[in-house]
Amino acid sequence: MSAITIGMVGIGQLGLPIATNLLAAGFRVVGYRRRDRECFVELGGIALDNPAQVAAESDFILTCLPGEEAQNEVMEGPNGLLDALRPGHTLIEMGTYQREFKVQWAQRIESKGARVLEAEVSGSPPLVLARKASLFLGGDESLIEHCQPVLSAIADIQFRIGEFGSAVAMKLIANYLLTIHTLAAAEALNLGVRAGFSAEKVVEVIRQSAGGSTMFTVRAPMMASRQFQPAPGPLVTLEKYLKMAGDMSADLGCASPLFSAAQSYFNRALDLGMGEEDISAVIKLIEADSRVRPQEE
Repeated sequence: MSAITIGMVGIGQLGLPIATNLLAAGFRVVGYRRRDRECFVELGGIALDNPAQVAAESDFILTCLPGEEAQNEVMEGPNGLLDALRPGHTLIEMGTYQREFKVQWAQRIESKGARVLEAEVSGSPPLVLARKASLFLGGDESLIEHCQPVLSAIADIQFRIGEFGSAVAMKLIANYLLTIHTLAAAEALNLGVRAGFSAEKVVEVIRQSAGGSTMFTVRAPMMASRQFQPAPGPLVTLEKYLKMAGDMSADLGCASPLFSAAQSYFNRALDLGMGEEDISAVIKLIEADSRVRPQEE
């Protein structure tokens, strides 16, 4: 086992597969989550009572939280992380927040003598577990090199995007396309079925054709089998990316006809209460909007 201890604050849907990879690489991993810590412990992780305890036992600290409110609570709430940081600590920020929010927190972390690296994860929890996700890194080269033992245990594919705060923009671009490609996969699969092919045949052929995509490969089989739960990528998780990516596109004055169309479908799915289903469930709306064929009347 490595002499390095890695602390994780946030061991939920995304944090748990990250922790799994770290444990598999031989690291001692301690972690904090308010509830549902049993899976982490069963994997070999050590559950602690608060973020401050995680900092006290760790060389590297990974934060993997769902939003800015959770980040604020963990950092400056009772037994928070910020006051427990010391010179020599390295914090790897894996949550997706607004750039300004991230930079403000980085400055506060650095004021404690600690260093902080931005590491955005591009990939669903199953892709993380299979080591097929990508890491988008924001920070200087020396810090990235310092963090390599940890980063390489999480993912083989890594990109240095630029300074701290730059990686979130690339993550939003990736999720912008994910949104478009998932709706396109649903549209194509629906077209194939209505043209008389089985859903399985469309998946088999198109995923190996020039028209295939990562999202078609991952999501079209789920659409064909109607397996929308348990969801590797629930619609409720996509919600914040729809807003953040849409806002970034609007702020930059970009034409976004495809994203706007996709965004409206996913927002509609959320309004219909489909939040806990996988994003592949959007095919149900495509099917519902398709015109009834004469033979079906």
